[in-house]
Amino acid sequence: MQTTVAQTSLGPIPLWAPADALASAKPVVLVITGAWAEPDDMIKTAAVVGPDWDAVVMRLPGNGTPALAETSIAAWARAVGELVEATFAGRPVVLVGLSVGALVALGVRSPLVRRVLAIEPPLVMEKLWPMARALRMRWRDDPAARPFIEAVFGVTEAAIEPRTYFDLFEGAPPVEVMFGEVALYPQRPLERFPSFVDEAERGWLAARPGVAVHVAPGAGHNIHVFAPGVLREVLLSALDKAISTAEP
Repeated sequence: MQTTVAQTSLGPIPLWAPADALASAKPVVLVITGAWAEPDDMIKTAAVVGPDWDAVVMRLPGNGTPALAETSIAAWARAVGELVEATFAGRPVVLVGLSVGALVALGVRSPLVRRVLAIEPPLVMEKLWPMARALRMRWRDDPAARPFIEAVFGVTEAAIEPRTYFDLFEGAPPVEVMFGEVALYPQRPLERFPSFVDEAERGWLAARPGVAVHVAPGAGHNIHVFAPGVLREVLLSALDKAISTAEP
């Protein structure tokens, strides 16, 4: 993987891709990692797409990468849409996003995007009790992260402001949503994060036209770590569907 930089009207977005991926004519999988992801996060997921696809990875703006001129899911999705149009012109694109990266992927509007695989999109931020303490501590200790924490999660010094993201499905291309089997509630001691998608949101997603839902057995939020085989199956199926809809 090598790094290149895509320019958007809101600022630069670094991309990690094989040397020939940006110059080829193959369809593209663009993977968007989650909040505070490590530099190699989701690289293994991107690698499973096979020889018929080019895989490209981006981290969220400001998460070890340059911040953009605006900080919000809508602004980042707009910038990614510009990136897709300029960098992958004429190529079918599937967006794969994890957590907050899934929210960004869901907000992208481009005719090149044939399908979105949204892994554990947190649709109601007020429910994220497993992250609440860590978010407050990061807000306190990392002033540079405050615009992101406030805009995306709604966490401020004094309160947690409502943030919901159901509207991202309006006008979206076909969507595959994955969530972990380990329930978000009730609050209880856990060794690792449960799913960030609560039962009410799962029901809403299951009833939504154009959305297919998938449960990762035994997994919580980090499906790509704890259920990579299931994720691989869903991803490869999504790629097959994207190509079949892209063909004349």
